[in-house]
Amino acid sequence: MSTLNPARRLAANLSASLSASRWLPYALFAGLVTMWAYNYVVMKVTLQAATPITHLIIRTAIGSVTLFGVLLARGHNIRPQRLRDAAQVGLSSNLLYGLAVTLALVAGAAGRTSVLVFTMPFWVALLSRWLLAEPFSRNALRAMAAGFAGLMLIVAPWQLHGGMLPMLCAVLAGLFWALGSVLSKRATQRGQLDSLNFSGWQALVGLLPMLLLLPFADFAAIRWSPAFVLGMVYSGVFSSAVGWLAWLWLLRRLPASTLSFNALVIPVLAVGMAAYSLGEWPRPDELLGMLLIGAGIVLIARR
Repeated sequence: MSTLNPARRLAANLSASLSASRWLPYALFAGLVTMWAYNYVVMKVTLQAATPITHLIIRTAIGSVTLFGVLLARGHNIRPQRLRDAAQVGLSSNLLYGLAVTLALVAGAAGRTSVLVFTMPFWVALLSRWLLAEPFSRNALRAMAAGFAGLMLIVAPWQLHGGMLPMLCAVLAGLFWALGSVLSKRATQRGQLDSLNFSGWQALVGLLPMLLLLPFADFAAIRWSPAFVLGMVYSGVFSSAVGWLAWLWLLRRLPASTLSFNALVIPVLAVGMAAYSLGEWPRPDELLGMLLIGAGIVLIARR
């Protein structure tokens, strides 16, 4: 009996460890989408104290400095690994994505327009088929149909005012984010990759061209407050730096199309958080849209 108990304990520990490692990506994903969803509330509040261009530069700079600070603190090699891949991802995910979102805001689009960036999973599904040769099942097609219908009910582009430009910019933001995610996935498939090094350099490459936007920024007009500082730290450190590291880690372990499509839960969470924090309660058609997106997530999980 005494010889069996240690063996059973060892087997139980191994089983628990395997189960934990199996569920770790999903637990991390749940935390990530919650953090990114709440960032919409944070950005809406902090954008009241700074112009969009100023907000974009500060947010991106904080994320880049954070990643390089962690890179140095952990003693990683600071020389870039696969700089070409990092540059492609940085220009797509940081520069072009950030610019597209900013132009959507500058053009006077309603807050809900920014949720159009979550056409991203549909772009990823198409780009992954082309660039990563990931399979595209019937369930994926059904999921895309349900998710797209749900997203349209939430966004309600037919009710927006201000023309097509804000919506076009927001959709382009989703396309650029999708392209950056697929390029990141492809980079991880090409061999060993230091995620921290790669993340730091792609953030820096995405930041450098923003220096050209400095003449359009207005740092003197910032209305400083503890809430603004905490909000920018949240957006720059947690949503940008920590969020990107977590996203890259997940891309190495889950299919890009599956991961990105499940990110459609973010606008659903964002609508709920905005209702609770800002009093922006969803309409009945928005609630129906959430149910359709939920159905899409269930379908994609069964692919």
